[in-house]
Amino acid sequence: MPEYDSFAPFYDLTHEHTDDVPFFLDMAKETGSPVLELACGTGRVLLPLARAGFEVTGLDLSQAMLDKLQAKLDEEPREIQARVALKCADMREYQFSQKFKLVFCAFNSFLHLMTTDDQLACLRSVREYLADDGRLVLNVFAPFYNRLAKRVETEEQECGEDVIARFFTKRNWADQTMDSSVIVETTGPDDLVRRQATHISLCWIHNREMHLLLRLAGFEVVAVYGGYDKRPYDYVSGIQLFVARAAGKTG
Repeated sequence: MPEYDSFAPFYDLTHEHTDDVPFFLDMAKETGSPVLELACGTGRVLLPLARAGFEVTGLDLSQAMLDKLQAKLDEEPREIQARVALKCADMREYQFSQKFKLVFCAFNSFLHLMTTDDQLACLRSVREYLADDGRLVLNVFAPFYNRLAKRVETEEQECGEDVIARFFTKRNWADQTMDSSVIVETTGPDDLVRRQATHISLCWIHNREMHLLLRLAGFEVVAVYGGYDKRPYDYVSGIQLFVARAAGKTG
C-alpha cells in the first residue's frame, strides 16, 4: 500500500500552503495545455490550474489521495471537471500516449523516488511523453548542511483547533535518505484523543546531482531558481526549481 494512503485524510490539514501555485500557473501560461502533474495528491496545485482554464492530467500512486481529489473535483463546475483526468499509476514507468506541454512535480514529491535508478526511470519516462517544445519542472528542497547535520529532528504542527501533527525524522547520511514517522492526534467531541500513524520516506538531491540526473535522462537544464519568484538559486535558497527541456528537441 502506498505510504500516503493512510495519510490522505490529513494531508490537506498539513499541506495547505499555496505560495507555489502562482509559479506553476505562470509556467502553464508559458507552455500552454495539456499539463501533467506527477504525484498530484489531493489537487492542491492541480485544481487552481484547471480553474484557470488549463487541461490537466494528475498522476498519483495513492488511490486514496486521488479519491480525495475526485471528491473535490465533483464539487467543481462541469467545465472544470471536463479539463481534468486522473490516473493512479507509478511515475517511474507509466507511459502516456499523448504529449504534454508542461510536466511538473511539486513540493518535494520527486524525492519519494529513493534511488538513482528510480529517479532516472521517472525522468526517462517523462522524456518520452514531453512535447518537443515542452518543459519539465521539478521542485525539491535545497539541502542545507546545518539542518542535515541533525540526525534526528522533531516537529509539531497545529492543523486547526483539534488536530496536531507530530513529525519524527531520522536522517541516514550514507544514502541521503530520511525516514519520517507522522503521528496525527485528533481530539473528538467526546474529548478523546485519537492517534493515527504513518511512515513517509524521502531522499535529498544536491544541485549538481540533479544536473547530472537530468543530463543522463536526456534533458537540458533551462533554468534553476531558488524561489517561486524566480530568484537565482544559491546555497541558502531553501528550494531548487529545475526547469528543463528534452535535449535534441526543438523549442
